[in-house]
Amino acid sequence: MRFLVLLTIILSVSSQARAGILLDVGGVYLSDTLSASANSSSTKYSYNIGALFNISKTLWGGWSYLGISHTETASGTTTSYASMDTGPTLKWQFGKSQNYSLSGTVNIISRATYSSGSGSSEKWEGMSYWAAFGFMPEVSEGFHLGCSINYFMASYTKKTVNNTESSASNSKSWIFPMLSLTKSW
Repeated sequence: MRFLVLLTIILSVSSQARAGILLDVGGVYLSDTLSASANSSSTKYSYNIGALFNISKTLWGGWSYLGISHTETASGTTTSYASMDTGPTLKWQFGKSQNYSLSGTVNIISRATYSSGSGSSEKWEGMSYWAAFGFMPEVSEGFHLGCSINYFMASYTKKTVNNTESSASNSKSWIFPMLSLTKSW
């Protein structure tokens, strides 16, 4: 993993990498309510922002920040999860006018809070991975707008509850769509 971080830093500061900058932004908000004998509701959202530097004509490398929040209420019990993840990212644009993209991020810092019912809030720490496949047609020169399908997977090895730290084996995964846009200079 240190190799990947070092490689991203080297590529980001190389003379060839300074040829172009790409701003990568995305977001999604999903809400669901079920009214039946047992009512339930769910709200999920995610957003990301990344600053990438041109490695080659179609390959970008840089740093990304991802935020995720989930809140679900069923039978009067509310469960919530929120995470902030950051790490090195690579993005490959391909196809006619570079309308398609594949990207992957290794979030070396993943911090989450979790709570369920009246129990104490837990703080989790670990790593996460985020992969995306996007279709983003070029709207104007250097500006792409479209959507992506995303996969997020986090693994948490440390948990803190009431200022008491312990080891943990918690995880979170989610597949979700996202509205995405990129601007390159």
